[in-house]
Amino acid sequence: MAQVSIGQVENLEDLLHGLQSVRQAMAGACHAQIAAAAQKFQDAHDETARSESMLERAVQQEQAANQAVDDAQQALEGSRHALSTAESSLSSCLAQPVTEEDAGPDCSGDYAAVTEAQADVERADCALAQAKAALERAIENRQSMEQRVDLTRQAQAMAAQVLEQAQQECNARLAAVDQAIAIGAARVRAAQQALNAYLDTNPPAAQFHAWLTWNPALHGGPITPDILRDRMNLSSEHRRLLQHYLYERNPAYRRQVDKFRQQWATARGDAERNIVARRARIHLSGEFGEQIARRALAPLGGCIETQGRTFVGDHGRYTKTDLLVSDLQVPVILGRGDGMAAPVGGSMAFEVKCGKADYLYAQMAHMVFQAEGHKQADAQCTLCSRDIHDLAPEKEKELRDALRAAGSPMVGMLPTKNEIDQSCLEFVREHEEGEP
Repeated sequence: MAQVSIGQVENLEDLLHGLQSVRQAMAGACHAQIAAAAQKFQDAHDETARSESMLERAVQQEQAANQAVDDAQQALEGSRHALSTAESSLSSCLAQPVTEEDAGPDCSGDYAAVTEAQADVERADCALAQAKAALERAIENRQSMEQRVDLTRQAQAMAAQVLEQAQQECNARLAAVDQAIAIGAARVRAAQQALNAYLDTNPPAAQFHAWLTWNPALHGGPITPDILRDRMNLSSEHRRLLQHYLYERNPAYRRQVDKFRQQWATARGDAERNIVARRARIHLSGEFGEQIARRALAPLGGCIETQGRTFVGDHGRYTKTDLLVSDLQVPVILGRGDGMAAPVGGSMAFEVKCGKADYLYAQMAHMVFQAEGHKQADAQCTLCSRDIHDLAPEKEKELRDALRAAGSPMVGMLPTKNEIDQSCLEFVREHEEGEP
């Protein structure tokens, strides 16, 4: 394989897209974090403004209370002076000499004046006490407002610091991701250039790349069975390239291959190697056959699903549809008959079976049951390897009739089981042959 392969370039592209997604998510999170910090700062700022306004009113109230105390003090002094005057007048009245014609001076008015003056003093003294109490409350309120202003200013300063830190941290993190994206984009460009140079000198690899990136809309009409059959019947070299592509792009497939390679490397003698080869033919070949179908059909739709469940009956039974291609970009014809064509925007459901003729015949009941899960699609069929043609004519007809009656006609488009097995076993043993 080339130092830069199709799968490796796509891995780099996925990594770059992942970084871009991370950047987008991080930018959104940063925006939310900064917005929250900015709101906290604004709240603290508003609270500080309210507290300063309340302090200003408290100061004004204290000043008014001080003035009220001064006024009450002056009123008390005035009342006391009036009392002193009244008492002096009463004393003067009482000091008048008593004549023989009169029992004594009439001081009733002076007594009344003294009594009224004493009441005024008591009222003024009470008013002064109330004014002083009001002043104490005003002082306490002003002191409380001063503490409130101090606290709100501290909170505002802390909120400003948090906002600044959030902005700095977000800018630093986004800058780091932007740098990683720039490096990734440069690596993708370099890798793509190296891949293009490799494809220019390797026609089979270029053909395989064209197969992967096929655009069915350029065909200019419905996709017919012949086109689909050609896409699924890869040459041995293209199957080898697909093996490498899946190994690089599909972690689950890579684990399967590594498992069989390890078993092959540690097998002692031909008997154990035959066991490993048999297991690979059962498990790896089936997966590879499905992958051929999936990669061949994927460009037809906007979405492709695998192993989707469809419940059948009322007892919780379900089938798994191997492939469901939806949002078709072009009309597709799978063959003759009902349920064998799907329009633009429609869908297609497939069961995929790779096996020799006797295996395909033995799986007839299972495939009929699986066909129940295909009925929600516009078109459906059971894709199988070309081994179906090796059945006796009457058995082939019986199998095809059963699947057609079930609504998912049998279509033999995939390579033979032997071709698929050979591709898988050669790939498992490839490292022994010194290939990179």
